[in-house]
Amino acid sequence: MKITRYINTNYVTLGLVYTAFFHGVWLFSTQYEIVSGTVSWYLPAGIRLAAFLLLPLCSWPLLLIAEKLTHFILFHPGGVLDNTAFLSGSTGWYLVHLLISPAVICFCAYLFRRRIQAPYFDNVNSTLATLAFGVLTSVALGTVFLGRRAIEVQTDIEIFLSILFDFSLGDFVGIVVLCPLLFALYTRQYAHKGKLTLYLTAGTWLLLLASSHYLYSHQINISYQIKYLAVFPALFLSYRYAVMGSALSCLLIGITAFVVASQSTLPPIEHQFYILALCVSCLILGASINQSKVLNKELAKKNEDLEASVKSAQALATQLVNVQEDERKRLSRDLHDDFGHRIVDLKLQLSIKSKGDDNEILLNKIDALYQAMKKSLGGLRPSGIDTLPIENVIQRSEIITTLKKANINCFYELNGTPMSFNSEQKIHIYRIVQEAVTNSIKYANATSLWIKINYKPHTALFTISDDGNGIPQHITQAENAEPTLGLVSMKERAKLINGTLDIFHGNQSGTVVRLTVPTTDLH
Repeated sequence: MKITRYINTNYVTLGLVYTAFFHGVWLFSTQYEIVSGTVSWYLPAGIRLAAFLLLPLCSWPLLLIAEKLTHFILFHPGGVLDNTAFLSGSTGWYLVHLLISPAVICFCAYLFRRRIQAPYFDNVNSTLATLAFGVLTSVALGTVFLGRRAIEVQTDIEIFLSILFDFSLGDFVGIVVLCPLLFALYTRQYAHKGKLTLYLTAGTWLLLLASSHYLYSHQINISYQIKYLAVFPALFLSYRYAVMGSALSCLLIGITAFVVASQSTLPPIEHQFYILALCVSCLILGASINQSKVLNKELAKKNEDLEASVKSAQALATQLVNVQEDERKRLSRDLHDDFGHRIVDLKLQLSIKSKGDDNEILLNKIDALYQAMKKSLGGLRPSGIDTLPIENVIQRSEIITTLKKANINCFYELNGTPMSFNSEQKIHIYRIVQEAVTNSIKYANATSLWIKINYKPHTALFTISDDGNGIPQHITQAENAEPTLGLVSMKERAKLINGTLDIFHGNQSGTVVRLTVPTTDLH
């Protein structure tokens, strides 16, 4: 294992920056804790937790070495601060500070990082997990530090638990105040828009705290009002700016609690729980907003993918319909040009060469074959579809003949001035009408059927209705529909001519199929 993996310029720099920040904040905390009634917080706990959760694992040895060396330099006899209260020199002290406590923080941070990834406060689950981890780490370190002292002086268990509670609470307050902002800055969870509003809100908040301090120096105490007015900008920043807003709110909430504590005689624990309650609320709100934004982006992306899939499916369906019509057209042409000519020629040859009853029978069979072929051609490609108006094509098509053979009374109605359709538009309209009639014959048990064509100034309506059983309700409801291939084909054909297809129950009974085609899109 190469030692350069753990000792290099970058990690040395990180260790120096970390210990300078750690001990600088530590000195700040201890100086203000001696003020009567001041909120009790241990801000270095937030620095330590952020460092071990964010910085590379290989940098941990140098972080610990830098922290412990600086501690010795500051507090050893004759050192910069020369305070033996923080450097007892006992074997237990060295064991706890140099081995046990580093092992606890490294072990806990390593396990946590394996399950939760930075930035830690970006969703509700990771936020709750990080807060829980902060509590457990505070309790674990408090147990190690205070347990050593309790064993040495034989402290009573009740007193030990009371001191442990205060120690852990102070640690956790320091974590909640500083960690979120350090996480947000390190992982670049910046506010990317509306920065002016962010600056104005934070500036107004700080100005309000400065005003409170100024008024307090003139015997006017508004600390109670300041404490609860701070709730509104805290929630606003968390709602508006998500992770960054809630992180900034936590720092400002800590400052607010400190200012208020310095102007009141309330016990520190009340200010500590004020910080925790408001900070946790802001962190969960900010995480929820950020999570909803991420989910909305993912949903928007999935909607785009779904729309692309739908368009692709529609394009495929359109292509299939066009291929089907092209194939029908080709088969119709081939049958007419090839087999039709062969049948006519065969009939002509038989008529010329021989006569007799057998020949007459054969000629009748050839006529029947020719008529059958013409019927098949009508199914493949309606007669006159390329030359006649659509209403004439329908009237003389196999649709009417089929209805008569099925003993269904057919009523045809035309209103308005007919419009001119091209061949492609006419074939789609014809196929929709044909499919609607076919469905009525097969499933409706109808005795009458109406085909109505109504031309209006801006639309052309083709309505096919019968007096049969009626279409099942689950098919007419789009959200529960399981359309057959025929219905899918009808709808796709309607889209090809920019039309809409509606299928519903008639007023009395039966089914109504209505095709609406905008006349402005016909050509």
